[in-house]
Amino acid sequence: MDHTQIIEDTLRQLGVGGNYIAQQRAVTAIQLAIEDEDRLLYVTKNIYLPVAQICGCKWTAVERNLRTVVQRVWRINPEGLAQMAGYPLSEPPTASDFIEILAHYIRRSLPTPTASLDQPGA
Repeated sequence: MDHTQIIEDTLRQLGVGGNYIAQQRAVTAIQLAIEDEDRLLYVTKNIYLPVAQICGCKWTAVERNLRTVVQRVWRINPEGLAQMAGYPLSEPPTASDFIEILAHYIRRSLPTPTASLDQPGA
């Protein structure tokens, strides 16, 4: 399932608009983490490298772009980020922690599939 719009809206709430290349790469990274949270175990291999392949850049550029997003969020809306994290933040999170925070927040915000109320023979 594509969560691009939800991710973009969440980043916008934190102060990161679509006019940044870094925002586009952050959206892709967060999307990958939402699809499979195990990707967060090896962020360079499972998130930065695939995003770099999609965007046609080096994985180090992806990491740098994410650090740029984190710094912007920290300057503009650290309270909003802490609220999404669910715990106090005394300093900006790492790029990988930022991906985890937003992926977890968005995953929690998604509607859960409901079981069918229809019972056989009813």
